[in-house]
Amino acid sequence: MWKNILSVGVLVGATALASVPAQAQDWPTQPIRLITASAASGNAYVSAQIVAAELEKRLGQRIVLEAMPQSSGMVATELVSNAEPDGYTLLVGTSSQLVFNIALFPDMPVDLSETLRGVAMINTVPLVLVVNPENQAETMAEYVDLLKADPGAYQYGSGPVGTTTHVTGLRWANEVGVEVEHVPYQAGSEARRDIVAGRLSHMFDVAVTAIPQIEAGAVRPLAITSPERSAALPEVPTVAELGYPGFEAATWNTVAAPSGTPDAIVERLNAEVAAVMETPAVRDQLLALGANLVAPKTPAEIDAFYAEQRETWIPLVREAIGAGG
Repeated sequence: MWKNILSVGVLVGATALASVPAQAQDWPTQPIRLITASAASGNAYVSAQIVAAELEKRLGQRIVLEAMPQSSGMVATELVSNAEPDGYTLLVGTSSQLVFNIALFPDMPVDLSETLRGVAMINTVPLVLVVNPENQAETMAEYVDLLKADPGAYQYGSGPVGTTTHVTGLRWANEVGVEVEHVPYQAGSEARRDIVAGRLSHMFDVAVTAIPQIEAGAVRPLAITSPERSAALPEVPTVAELGYPGFEAATWNTVAAPSGTPDAIVERLNAEVAAVMETPAVRDQLLALGANLVAPKTPAEIDAFYAEQRETWIPLVREAIGAGG
């Protein structure tokens, strides 16, 4: 399956590059800022770092990665929304910043559906329910029983309010019927640190950042939120197969730009990222971290994807927040 998808991606990327308008060929002439709304240890930054290393070679310019997790990532989205639309300030757009924040914060500083446009698709990434290795529960069922036996006595950690790690943890607690306190952190890495230290009960960590900790024996995985088991964690069952059919959760990473960025630059970036995503160096690193590689999307398709994700998830997130108190 991967071979077919990747072959299609190469063809799409090559065709798009051939059709890029001439004016885009003069871009870029200076370094490009790529802003992530996560900490430098977070999923968006790690994924972007892998992609940027190859993208620099294709564009012939340095890509400067900047981590801006402040205010649940809204500092990053506002900065890129208001940046000069010249292709030199881009955002790693994720479900947390481009969907969940809209659901959770009524007073957004900018209207993201109007101020940002989709550029390119990077990947999707499931989350992993992890606990400290010393936790007495060996399975998710045992852990649910543990939580139900002492309502409110346990805590789950996440990145800032509105991130995928927060929303997934809340949805899971509602779904399995447990009462557990939410503890948000400035960055997911801080919650992960407290899981390792035994100061938190559990978290839903993004696979990209969870897998290195799992491999090191620092945390124990109980379940994964993908529809099927991950090749990177074949022994870890899905939440769905453990008795909660239909329970799925994932974040995604895209490249977004200020809405006024010229089509020629956006189309060139789209084609270059699509080509980068076919390189073994990028593909192998992302697959090893549990990411899912997806077929490339055009800029218009990414805008439609954003709209579909908002239509689907904003009501569900608001419902989950209400159910979770």
